Amino acid sequence: MTAPQHSKTRMQSGRRAAGKRRKRVTFTGVLGELLLTVGALLLLFIGWKYFYFDGLAGSAQDEAGANLSQQLEEQYQTIDEPELDESGIPIRPMPEGEGQEFAVLYVPSWEGNFSRTIATGTSFYGVLDQYVGAYEKSDPVGSVGNFVIAGHRWGYGSAFKEVPDLSVGDNVYIETVDGWYVYTYRSGEYVMPTEVSVLAGVPRFPELQSEDRVMILQTCNPIYTSSLERQVAYTVLVDFVPRSDGPPAEIADIFEERKNNNNGDTGGDL
Repeated sequence: MTAPQHSKTRMQSGRRAAGKRRKRVTFTGVLGELLLTVGALLLLFIGWKYFYFDGLAGSAQDEAGANLSQQLEEQYQTIDEPELDESGIPIRPMPEGEGQEFAVLYVPSWEGNFSRTIATGTSFYGVLDQYVGAYEKSDPVGSVGNFVIAGHRWGYGSAFKEVPDLSVGDNVYIETVDGWYVYTYRSGEYVMPTEVSVLAGVPRFPELQSEDRVMILQTCNPIYTSSLERQVAYTVLVDFVPRSDGPPAEIADIFEERKNNNNGDTGGDL
């Protein structure tokens, strides 16, 4: 004698219901899901801050450099004549006080129409998060001695991310109210953060009397750190172009594009 069909159906439904019982919630399971969620949010934050926001910051800093360049052009009309050294190169002391804007940096070999404001000081917040910073105790731009500037290699606009890509002969331009100081890259090295001798008038040899006009570009190494090493790029002054002569040929197109763009930023692409 066979069992009624509806009885079999109830038994099978009961087994399926038993098999669908919810998994037991455990502390470790909840903790694991929370950690995964936090990790995903951190990755999103890093992507926003160091890639998307970094691109926005870089473009804003290029535009700020363009604005300062225009201000320097206007100041040139009324400012007092500078002192000239024995070679006829104008030398002005750096402004006093941290965060004082006084020059614009151009590196034609770097991507985009790179132009960043140089301000006094090298503090993380207030200077390097907005500008390329100039060591206040270094020698003035263009002078015999050592003019030292520093910038972030990653984050906050990544002003010096391409320092490792400099090649011998690449030109670096510093625009001030008086004109453009033309430096040429010669060599580089890696030093410990405590190696302050690179800031001397004769880098690495503070006991010697300087005869050259050196400029150092300094940034962090490796790229995603700030305390392990410093990368130091050595450049030497090879020319000075007075403002009355107009911008040097190698960067003249940047100024022409600015003029066509109402003196605005000509572009680093995001």
